[in-house]
Amino acid sequence: MSILNNIQKTKNQHYVPRMYMKRFGYGAAEKRRMSVLFKDEGKVLHNQNPENYASDKYFYDVSNDLLMELLKNDFKVFPSLKESDNLKDEQFVEHALSREEGAYNQMLDEIEENPQSIYNDKTRAIFISFIHSLAYRTKKYRDMLDNINYKTEQVLREMCDNMGLDPQVKEDTIKANCISGQQLQIENIISLAPVLGTLNNLLQNYNWYIAYNNTELDFIISDNPAQMVWTGFNDICIPISKRLAIILRVKTEDAPLISHDMPVNNVIELSLKSVIAYNLNQIGIAQRYLFGSEKAIDFMGKLNGAMNCMKGKIN
Repeated sequence: MSILNNIQKTKNQHYVPRMYMKRFGYGAAEKRRMSVLFKDEGKVLHNQNPENYASDKYFYDVSNDLLMELLKNDFKVFPSLKESDNLKDEQFVEHALSREEGAYNQMLDEIEENPQSIYNDKTRAIFISFIHSLAYRTKKYRDMLDNINYKTEQVLREMCDNMGLDPQVKEDTIKANCISGQQLQIENIISLAPVLGTLNNLLQNYNWYIAYNNTELDFIISDNPAQMVWTGFNDICIPISKRLAIILRVKTEDAPLISHDMPVNNVIELSLKSVIAYNLNQIGIAQRYLFGSEKAIDFMGKLNGAMNCMKGKIN
């Protein structure tokens, strides 16, 4: 019998792990709270429960047929996986992500306690798996894919109509060339090949640094915190906590960077200017929310408000 069949269905599914959001909040561990900036509205709320943010109803639920299709290449490598009863569970992805988060939380604790552990091969592999998932699992990523899919479908329909194709041929053409955002997203989350692609890219093309934030401003994160991974930013800052980050800089000489603070023995002591720049980057890639400490969210909220005013004047 599947173990997952005994687990109660999860309605509110988080696309940013709660354990990650809590690292940037405040209060006792069992009653952790955070401050929230609403990017477009400019509203700031304090003392918020992470349970209520960066989530959607049944976000990762998927049919068994689609799951089997998405994992078909993985079955060639791991044939026994195909026989697992767990694959019959429509919440397979949600439950898999929940199980992974325990290992990810332990890994982040280890890095926070001993930052040099990021240079341990096992820790680094788990870290890459974590930020790969963090990059691809968000609502903003799925919405982007759905938007591309919608525009592709509209173009194909117009082309088929202009060519006078039979309605069935038109529908077959659209079906063959349009893939839902959910399907592409879940494939990137659970299939082995995309993770290995991220692993190879980040190990081969980037230098890795430990970054300390000893300024008066904490790091914040967004509801789309690791977009830099799949877009291939030259300068990727992944906050571990309010005061510590891992920074990956592309090896290309003279590549434009967000921060020009230079490493000494693979350690970067960040300036206030750099912390603000990385926080502004989180605002830029956010879909709706930013999370952090009261002081950091209040400060970044003022900068966000100024930017929104400038956009309003331009538009």
